[in-house]
Amino acid sequence: MATVETVLSSIFSTIPELHSGQLGLLAGLLVGVLYWHEYHRSSLGLLTGCYLLALGVVPASTKGLAVVQSKPWYFCSFLILTALGAIGGRAAWRLVSRSIRTRSSTIRHRAADRETRGSSNQNRT
Repeated sequence: MATVETVLSSIFSTIPELHSGQLGLLAGLLVGVLYWHEYHRSSLGLLTGCYLLALGVVPASTKGLAVVQSKPWYFCSFLILTALGAIGGRAAWRLVSRSIRTRSSTIRHRAADRETRGSSNQNRT
C-alpha cells in the first residue's frame, strides 16, 4: 500500500519539478492578487504570458526559466489552479458582499416602513 511519503516522493522525485511547481504557485498568486485588486486585463495578460513562457514559446535565457521549461506540466498546473482559485474566490466574495448589502438595505427599508406606519396610525387617533 502506498503511503503519502512514497506518493509525494514519486511526484516530486527531482528538484526541478518541485521548484517548477513552487514558481507556478507564486505566479498564480501574483495573478490572483492582480485580479483581486481589479486589474483584470493585466492579470489575464500575466497568466497568458507565464503560460506561454512555460510552454517554451519564448526561449529560456535564465536558469529559473529553464527550470520551468524543463517541467512545464508542474508549473502550468499550479499556475492555473492557483489563479482560478483566486479568481473564483474574488467572484464568491463579491457575491456574498452584494447579498449582505442587499439584505441589510431590505431590513432598513422594512424598519423605515414600520416607523412610517406607526406614526401614521398615531396621527389617526
